[in-house]
Amino acid sequence: MSSPKTYSTPPVIDESKFGVLSWSQNVWMNIKLRLGTPLIIALELLLSPFVARSKNKPYPRIIGDASFRFLADYFSGPELQRILGSSVDVYSTWARNAGLPITIEEMVDGGKLMWIGPKRTDKMLLYCHGGAYIFAVQIFTISFWRYIQVELEKRGLNVGIAIMSYSLVPVSQFPTPLWQTSRAINHLLTVENVKPSNLVLVGDSAGGNLVSQVLSSMLHPLFSPPIIPSGTQLRGAYMMSPWISLTGVYENHPLPSFTENHPCDVIGKESLLTWGQTVASGAPNPFSIDLPYLEPINAPADWYAHLPEVVDRVFVSTGEAECLRDADEIFFRKIKPYHEKCEYYEMEGGVHNDPFFDFQVAEGPLGGKRQGLTPRVLEWVWGCFEEAK
Repeated sequence: MSSPKTYSTPPVIDESKFGVLSWSQNVWMNIKLRLGTPLIIALELLLSPFVARSKNKPYPRIIGDASFRFLADYFSGPELQRILGSSVDVYSTWARNAGLPITIEEMVDGGKLMWIGPKRTDKMLLYCHGGAYIFAVQIFTISFWRYIQVELEKRGLNVGIAIMSYSLVPVSQFPTPLWQTSRAINHLLTVENVKPSNLVLVGDSAGGNLVSQVLSSMLHPLFSPPIIPSGTQLRGAYMMSPWISLTGVYENHPLPSFTENHPCDVIGKESLLTWGQTVASGAPNPFSIDLPYLEPINAPADWYAHLPEVVDRVFVSTGEAECLRDADEIFFRKIKPYHEKCEYYEMEGGVHNDPFFDFQVAEGPLGGKRQGLTPRVLEWVWGCFEEAK
C-alpha cells in the first residue's frame, strides 16, 4: 500500500476459506435444503393468486423465484458457497451441457477469463457476475448472455463474451475483485489487442457494483501505478440491478425501497444488508475512504464529472419491485448530468436481475408484456457495436 488512499501490492488470496462448514453445519444445511425447498415452493404456489409478488408471474417463475428467495433468506454465505459451487465448476458444467468448449484463461493475481462460446476479441463483452462478492456465477446468468450472443449472431454480429471470475469473500477482500478485473482489462487491451472502442463491460448486482468500481478507478485511480492504461475510453458499460448501496442508506436516510419491496423481491432487505456489512467490513482502508468505490451513490457529487472520458455510453436498469430500486435510480441521477449517452430503464413489476430468472426455469425469455428488459439489453448491446462501424 503506497498511501492511505491507494493500493500497490497484489491481493492476498486464500482459497482454503471458501465454503468452510463443520460436519454439523453441513448436515443442517442439507436438511434445510431438502425439506425446506419443496415446502416453500408449495406454499408460494398456493398463495400465488393472492400475493402481489407472484400473481402476475407464470408458474415456472413462481417456482424459480421462490426457490431463490428461500436460499437467500435462510442460508449463510459458507452454506451458499457449498450449494452453488465455484465459478470454474459452474462454468465448466454449463459449457459441457451446452456442447461448447471450456476455455479458461488464468490471469495474474488470481483472476480468470472464462469464455462463453468461441473466443473472439475483435468485439467483446466482459461480464462481471453478481453474487454479493460471496457467490459464484450461476448457470442461468451464463445462459442469458449466451442468448444475447446467439441473437446477435442471427443479425450477423459476432461478439465474444468472457466471464470475469474474481476471488470471493472470504477468500479475499476488497479491492481484490477490482484489482483482478483491472488486470484482466489490461490483458485484453495490451496482450489480446482488443480496442477499447470494441470492449463493453456488463455486470449484474455485485457485478454491476464492480463495473462501477472499474469506472471509478479509471476516473480516480485506486491503484498505484494505475492498472488500466491512462486515456482508455471503453465502448460501453451496462449495469443490471447494480448493488450500488451496501448499507441501504443515502444521505443518512434509509432508502424506502429496501422496506417497501422486501416482501416482493427475490432477495430481501436483511440479506442485502448482511452481505453488505460482510463486504464493507473487509475493506482495508476506513470505509469512508473506500466509500466512493464500494457505495457510489454516496460518492462526492462531482465524482463522475469526467465519466465520458472513460466510457462512451452507460446503461443502468432496475426493477420496480426490487429492494435496490431507489439506490439504482439515485445512481443514475448522479451520473446523468455528466453523460448525455446515459440510459435508465425501470422494469415494471421487475425483481432483482429479473431477466435472468427466466433462464433459471426455461431455455429463453418467457415472454409476455412483463418482460421488457431482455429485448432492451439486446438492442443496447447491438447499438454499441453497430454505431462503432
